[in-house]
Amino acid sequence: MADPNKTISWQASEFKYYPKSVGWYATLISVAVLIIAFFIIFQRDIFAAVSLGLIAILIALFSKHTPNKINIELNSKGVKFGQLFYPYKQLKYFWVVHNEHHQTINFHTSALVNNILILELEEQDPEITRIYLLQFLPEHKETEPTVVQKIMHRFKF
Repeated sequence: MADPNKTISWQASEFKYYPKSVGWYATLISVAVLIIAFFIIFQRDIFAAVSLGLIAILIALFSKHTPNKINIELNSKGVKFGQLFYPYKQLKYFWVVHNEHHQTINFHTSALVNNILILELEEQDPEITRIYLLQFLPEHKETEPTVVQKIMHRFKF
């Protein structure tokens, strides 16, 4: 049994980063142009076309953002992620994803919006982290990446 007074801490990236190639950007632009053309030609919906154009621009801008290294800490009171702190009473359960694409600890929070907190484990041992958290939170047996994680990995975003 892990010591509840012990603190586990590590540094990790804010999020999983995938370098983008010229082909990635060409695909983004091609798909955006096709969808915008569809809305203009067939739907005659300029608002949707402009909105999708803005979304494509935002995706391109966000895709260039590289993650910062942040400090992550698990202690007897909760989870600290950079400057954010989540007390265990705001976390419903956790699960560890450990496969070739992801090595994360995921938390389901009590928040109504954005209720999944995903922390990169990187070099942190997933089993030690799991055993430590079992003292404070129930483990969800779903150990698969979230739908968002799968989509982000598939599209390298």
